[in-house]
Amino acid sequence: MLPTHLRSFWREYTRMRTAIMFLVGVVLIVLIGSFVPQRNTSAQTKVDEFLVTHQNLNGLASHVGLPLTEVFVSPLFYVLLGSLYLALGACVLRRGRSLVVRTMRRSPRTPQYWGEWGSWLFHTSFFLLLVAVVWGKATGFDGIITVTEGQRVTEARANFDTLQEGLLFDGNHSGYQVQLNSFRADYAANGEAKDYVSNVSVLDHGRLVERRDVRVNDFLGYRNVDFYQQDYGWAPRLVVRNPSGQSVFDGPVQFFGADKSVETGVLKVPDFGYTVPGAKRSLQIGARMAIFPDARTIAAVNPDGSIDPSRTEYGPGGNQARNPALQVQLFVGDLGLDRGRAQNVNELDTAAMQPYFSNAQPVPLLMGQTLRLPLPAGNGQSADFTVSFPELKQYSLFHVKKDNGVPLVYLTFALIMAGLMTKLYLRPWLQRRRKSRTRTLPAFDWAGEEASPAPDHVGAAAGME
Repeated sequence: MLPTHLRSFWREYTRMRTAIMFLVGVVLIVLIGSFVPQRNTSAQTKVDEFLVTHQNLNGLASHVGLPLTEVFVSPLFYVLLGSLYLALGACVLRRGRSLVVRTMRRSPRTPQYWGEWGSWLFHTSFFLLLVAVVWGKATGFDGIITVTEGQRVTEARANFDTLQEGLLFDGNHSGYQVQLNSFRADYAANGEAKDYVSNVSVLDHGRLVERRDVRVNDFLGYRNVDFYQQDYGWAPRLVVRNPSGQSVFDGPVQFFGADKSVETGVLKVPDFGYTVPGAKRSLQIGARMAIFPDARTIAAVNPDGSIDPSRTEYGPGGNQARNPALQVQLFVGDLGLDRGRAQNVNELDTAAMQPYFSNAQPVPLLMGQTLRLPLPAGNGQSADFTVSFPELKQYSLFHVKKDNGVPLVYLTFALIMAGLMTKLYLRPWLQRRRKSRTRTLPAFDWAGEEASPAPDHVGAAAGME
């Protein structure tokens, strides 16, 4: 037997009002997770921007066990969710046992009796709903995939930018391919995106299965894996040729940023294929870049008032690709990719590199142009390598998830509605029906004749007793 104070604590802990308090806490955390970008389910650049902007707020929340960019794996969320399961489960079992006992004893089937069954079904269904959500998370996965226009990606573990798999996930991904045919964004007068659409093709074992548009509120679902349109960005195609004229890089580079009028990206060329005379290892090239899809020209004025075109700079303008321009800050040296530690593909480690230009200033590169840059070649000679910007594309960022709990969620919603209908409508209907029968049925004496009303003096005498 438990001590009295423990029994009192358990009784209070498993009351429905206590479960409601835990539920309110869980809902508040879910709301935070809906508005704050989360690791592994949101673009990493958005997470980083939030942490920089709200550093103090996130630090304060982390001290109470709720890091704002990881709320769904935070200690506070697990404590509240576990407490909600325990309190609601104990309450459901206690009420269910009481109702079963009443049923076995053949208690009268009063309207209150059916109302209690409806209430129990509602709370049991809500408990099953929580089980369905956890089951879906435990047996599925959640991640981010970016696809550039004209490219296709296979739904496989290696192709996710970030991926969070459930504890019970079997590790088998669907393996079908999604190709981004085109991307379109429409903007309002204030520059905000009012709609952005990815036209995609789904291919299964090389066979075209479906071609459709994916929007924010219109996801792609195939073989129990869903693609949700979450974000987009610019992906300029860059071509780098070494001094031998060999193409050592040719492909799109994805840029990131909340403001689509200016985004940042990183170029890494580890296999440059050129060794500076006297150096022990091959040179590697890197660059930090910014893109202005609708670049605004900033003219450089000489002291005499004339314009110097060689010093023209560019800044952010609009969100649409009317005058694409890059700012390129070049570095040469060692990218640090072989140091045995993971490196963010969107960050450039310049610890073992030096700026190409002595002042470390970025240089502009307009779409269609080529930068020709000299490198030492020995004997006082130089050899040029080139960086070209021939084309500007866009990419789509998809939130990809698999949730095996969805069918169970739909079933529990149906049970919740059945419980509510029983509680809110069946019980009052039975009560009205019972009252109407009581009013309309005549009273009969023992011989089956309708009883006549008692004389007034009899009723008066009875009332005086």
